[in-house]
Amino acid sequence: MKRKITAGNILYALFMIIVLITIINPTAKGFMIRGLMHIGLFQPTVPDPSASKHLLNSQFNISFRDTSGRLVNTADLKGKVVFVNFWATWCPPCIAEMPSVNDLYERFKNNHNVVFILADVDNDYPKAKSFLQKNNFNLPWYSLTSQVPDNLMDGTIPTTLIFDKNGKLVYQHSGATDYSNNKFVSFLSSISK
Repeated sequence: MKRKITAGNILYALFMIIVLITIINPTAKGFMIRGLMHIGLFQPTVPDPSASKHLLNSQFNISFRDTSGRLVNTADLKGKVVFVNFWATWCPPCIAEMPSVNDLYERFKNNHNVVFILADVDNDYPKAKSFLQKNNFNLPWYSLTSQVPDNLMDGTIPTTLIFDKNGKLVYQHSGATDYSNNKFVSFLSSISK
């Protein structure tokens, strides 16, 4: 019994190869998620800044170390809006959302009322630096030097937290999302005035 190689068989084989690559390769999976962001999926749920509702009533002090070795505590950043993103170089959803985080950072990097902290959960400076340089991201990255309360981060990455100028949590999201979304940019602008 001989089997013919048909165009359908070739297309099926190519499709299966693409599926396998997407499952196995974090960069390919990140690229796929990024494509879904561009068609409108993975959009952030933007809080209403006029409601000024805090997600949790207590304030938090999370410590980070920057690339020069300087310690930064969220409690010391009162008076500023603090955007914290927990990520890793091997995480496909992190890879997918990183261009939008970079776009957001580029829009706000000269706003002295907003601080960006991108915390590499692996605390691997050489690997993080290589990843950011390879992708032309101009993001400030940090290592985590304290525990993060479970009610802020359940271990899912990426996780993004935004603290208002009073140190209260006003945004919390786990999973990839498109932070270059105009509604999200407006939200961050409104709370950083």
